[in-house]
Amino acid sequence: MDGENPDQRKKFAAYSTLGFMFPASIAVGLFLGVFLDDLLGTSPVLTIILTLYGIAAGFYNFFKVINKYEKRK
Repeated sequence: MDGENPDQRKKFAAYSTLGFMFPASIAVGLFLGVFLDDLLGTSPVLTIILTLYGIAAGFYNFFKVINKYEKRK
């Protein structure tokens, strides 16, 4: 990475965070759904809905980062 310019380093850093952002958004939706289901007694309903919302948020963040750095070419 010594010969790379700062833009390539920023792009690499942004892409490397995708491996954490995607599963983190799914995990937040899952744990929040389980917590609310236990609290409200609505067994699998909120877990399913919030997990799907977490998946959608993960894809949204994924495509947002990809589009941000691919438009610069």
